[in-house]
Amino acid sequence: MSRLRTNRQERKEANLERRVERIQRDHKFQRLRTRNSRRILAVISTLLCVAIIPSFTQGGGIVGIAVTIAAWCSWWVLRISTRTVAELPERFLDERQRAVRNRAYFYAYLILGWIVSGLLAIGLVVFVSVSVNDSLTFTATWVQGVGLVLCLTLFISLLPSMVVAWSDAGENRAEVESGA
Repeated sequence: MSRLRTNRQERKEANLERRVERIQRDHKFQRLRTRNSRRILAVISTLLCVAIIPSFTQGGGIVGIAVTIAAWCSWWVLRISTRTVAELPERFLDERQRAVRNRAYFYAYLILGWIVSGLLAIGLVVFVSVSVNDSLTFTATWVQGVGLVLCLTLFISLLPSMVVAWSDAGENRAEVESGA
């Protein structure tokens, strides 16, 4: 006989376990779980994430918010396609999933480091080539700053799931077509 959950933390843990089991057994989104579908989702998510900055800069707040919502939706779909392996606590993952998640975090933050280093190097080159007497005037608007922060936040959130989507083999095409 199951014991009734008495405190809030126990109820929260039980709810998390039910959600994880439901995600791991879910077969509704099988077409999104093939290697090609995952890679297409990763590319679309990247493009939407990068498009946030120009959408805020050129289109203003409403267009920027619309692109940001589309990018967050692509992140949600990408998480569904990878069965949220990159975000689950360790106790819910088997050995293979732990290895995939650990490898994804390693490569995600390696990629992030290379991107930040590249942007800093490009910024230094631009500063040196454009500045006069080592001074450069740069003006930015509030909307541009919001677009940059949203883009970076989403990109950092997306990277582990994108690495899992790109590197993991996905589920077999035969399983998807048979509906198993």
